[in-house]
Amino acid sequence: MKLQRLILTDFRNYGRCIWEPTTPLTVLTGENGSGKTNFLEAISLLAPGRGLLGSAPQLLPRHGTSHWGIAAALERGKECFHLSTGFSGERGRRTFLLDGEKPRTVADIARLYSCVWLTPQMERLFLEGGSARRRFLDRLTTALVPDHTQQLVAHERSVMNRNRVLMEQPGEAAWLDSLERSISRHAVAVTAGRLNLIETLQATPFGNEAFPRTSLDIHCPISTALKEKPALEVEDWLCCLLRQSRHQDKIRKSTSVGAHKADMSLRDTTSGRRTSHSSSGQKKIMLLSIILSHAHAIDRIWGYPPVILLDEPLIHLDERRRTVLMESLSVLKTTTLLTGTEADPFFPVRKFAEFFQVRDGELHSARTFPNMVR
Repeated sequence: MKLQRLILTDFRNYGRCIWEPTTPLTVLTGENGSGKTNFLEAISLLAPGRGLLGSAPQLLPRHGTSHWGIAAALERGKECFHLSTGFSGERGRRTFLLDGEKPRTVADIARLYSCVWLTPQMERLFLEGGSARRRFLDRLTTALVPDHTQQLVAHERSVMNRNRVLMEQPGEAAWLDSLERSISRHAVAVTAGRLNLIETLQATPFGNEAFPRTSLDIHCPISTALKEKPALEVEDWLCCLLRQSRHQDKIRKSTSVGAHKADMSLRDTTSGRRTSHSSSGQKKIMLLSIILSHAHAIDRIWGYPPVILLDEPLIHLDERRRTVLMESLSVLKTTTLLTGTEADPFFPVRKFAEFFQVRDGELHSARTFPNMVR
């Protein structure tokens, strides 16, 4: 995957920015608040979903405007395409264009463009509720199973409708039967996609001394059932559970069974150590290991790795791991962006990375290491 050209219009603190990278690996440096993370967020929003920071579209226009736009020229293998997304306050919703035309579904976008990221905030994944961990899991899955987003949206819609019917018209048994069949069908599809991701990561021989192999585990009764029974049988079982839980779910005002109740955890494959018993640095290493393993897996299966966005990736890493990380990223030959406040920690990639300083929503090419010898 190669990003050839990116244009930002009235996005966050960028008025008009045109960027044409010349190397797969790019390093953005600058003070806090200069716009480094905003730039990564823009690239992440070219994929379906709420992007790197999870912000609502109406919160992204530059101050004083009510709209924003992101346009990119991309190359995947020998295939070139144009992808754009944006928001207008008048329409009230975010839209996509693929080669100038509205795509039939967001899965059409996901089949062409995939993107994974890591931010400092994600180190809190294992201290907070399961929703953030599910989003992380589903981003990785979508890069492997393009229609995963559609299944998630359909599942969420059916769950919301069931909750509403339970509260307003609980006697509508036929309607509830239909919604519960929909929830079961999409929950099984979503869970199968997640299990496919785990199997793919396990089959990818990536790992080294600095970033040992990390295993991803799903905690979900649906995934357990799918390992033992056919999908149709699991769907019937879920329908039965949902039917039996109607009274309790009405009291709770929520649906107690479904793909939205799954959780995930990480563990060191060799030692078995989980994140709950890991330091901040060890958690960071686990997350980076999963990102790298995922990129190699997508490269092995589809022939190209996803775009990789790492915001402040060197925090909590010692010098040896910093060097190994940057060398591992350079091997993938996909558009990769790293950010940091200072350039010095990125010295190991000075020969094959492009450096930019970000100031007030503008990118400035930087000669970062003139006459510097180490």
